[in-house]
Amino acid sequence: MAAVVIAAALPAVRVVAGQADPLPARLQHGELPIVSVQAVAAGEVLLSLNVSATGSVGAVDVLRATPPFTDAMVTAVRNWRFVPASDEQRKPMASRVLVGGMFSAPSLRVPTVGDPPRDAAPPATALPMPLTTPMPLYPPSARSGGTVMMETLIAPSGKVVAVTTIRSNPPFDEPAMEAARSWLFRPAQGPGLPLNTYAYLIFAFRQPLVGASPK
Repeated sequence: MAAVVIAAALPAVRVVAGQADPLPARLQHGELPIVSVQAVAAGEVLLSLNVSATGSVGAVDVLRATPPFTDAMVTAVRNWRFVPASDEQRKPMASRVLVGGMFSAPSLRVPTVGDPPRDAAPPATALPMPLTTPMPLYPPSARSGGTVMMETLIAPSGKVVAVTTIRSNPPFDEPAMEAARSWLFRPAQGPGLPLNTYAYLIFAFRQPLVGASPK
């Protein structure tokens, strides 16, 4: 799947007395999760990645889970690579990165089965945590399924101020970007954190199967 990168606004940097604000980790390379065609329900997954000072992914904490999508997400992100976060003196440092996955159901008018999303761990205060997570609608021009990944830049207010397409799959890019812009976050809290934070959102569209209306 071709990668398309659109320039996003860089975090504001404040320099005072030879020091600057910390910078967040930023994705350098990451593959998409492989979604089983047997999955018949919608899903939502939230992961907290422990990114080392060298940019590799260590521990992966599951904050919100939906089988079988959780395992696919965890498997994919373990091989992601980042430009590591840096402190006030621009020294690389370990950090946490939020990754969200939204998976549409492959049906419009027939009931789906499966487990609903569940919170698997308390919200992480050092991460921006989503308060609203709208899933984009399947575009009428699409003829199959597709998955896209968006990089979102989150301001201290919790609003998304920039969206970058990391993995492109037309015609799903535009609805995914519109959905990502409408996500609202509870800002990260804690000392030594960057003013702005990147979070990565994966939207998996599956071609709807329209069945008869249930009686």
